[in-house]
Amino acid sequence: MAARNDAYEPAARRADVSFVTLEDYRRFRDVGLKALLPDGRTRPGARDRNGIRNALFADLLVTTGLRLEEASSLFTSDLVFADQRPGRQVWLDLPDAQTKGDRGRQILAPARLLAQVRAYVDVERAHAITKFQQRSGWQSIDRPIFVHQERHPARLRLLDGGDIALDLLDPEERCRIIVCNSNGTPSEPAALWLSEVGMPVQPNSWEVIFARASSRCRSLGFDINISPHQLRHTFAVHMLAMLIQHRIRDAALPAGSMEGYRQMLGDPLQQVQRLLGHASLTTTYIYLDHIATRADTVDAAVEELLALLPSEASL
Repeated sequence: MAARNDAYEPAARRADVSFVTLEDYRRFRDVGLKALLPDGRTRPGARDRNGIRNALFADLLVTTGLRLEEASSLFTSDLVFADQRPGRQVWLDLPDAQTKGDRGRQILAPARLLAQVRAYVDVERAHAITKFQQRSGWQSIDRPIFVHQERHPARLRLLDGGDIALDLLDPEERCRIIVCNSNGTPSEPAALWLSEVGMPVQPNSWEVIFARASSRCRSLGFDINISPHQLRHTFAVHMLAMLIQHRIRDAALPAGSMEGYRQMLGDPLQQVQRLLGHASLTTTYIYLDHIATRADTVDAAVEELLALLPSEASL
């Protein structure tokens, strides 16, 4: 795919939909982002200190369908302090201004991924915060917004008085939020994903990270070129395949019957529409075109996706 900034998602067209098999995705994540050798061993001389962070970010995109700007502007509190029962998936609210078209929506985050995010916050992110404080990193952020550590679930308390509703903060503003200690000293960005020196990782930086990971894969002989937005398409196609397959199974229809697909499409399409935040079901139908032309891959896609995504019962 030609390099481009997909943070601002254009209206999707069938020709624009480009998704990857989960086998290629895992190779991209492990070899490209984590800098491992194809057999899983650590590559001699590899020094990608952000491999865990980058792989987690990619896993988040492919298991939730988040847009690049939405995922890069998440707060730590959005995932770490989410109400979670052991072993259960968690519905997370995306505020209006954080999403395309100011529509807001919910995403379903896998429990296993949330546990890994917590580990990242406790170790890698904590080290980055230490460097942020040592370097007074907030001085390098354009127009920082300082807020108190304690906040109402729907509002942030500004350090200079007053407060602001989370629904009013767009992705760019969310990356400028700096949480302060009780004495008013700047402590850390509210953003979840931080660089080695504690600065929020911007959408265009993720594009570069993905491009470098793809190049690393190609240097080892794998024909892989993955962008963040492709993982949103990958989530949509595979999730739709999974839901359709479940509907067909439950209705005892033959797996290869396209008439069966047509009879059972309504609810799966609407579920994927909600998860992706599409304003119109017509946009979601684009992914159906790919399912119809590759019906022979549905069973394999379902089997693979079940290892990454919640079961139908959780939806």
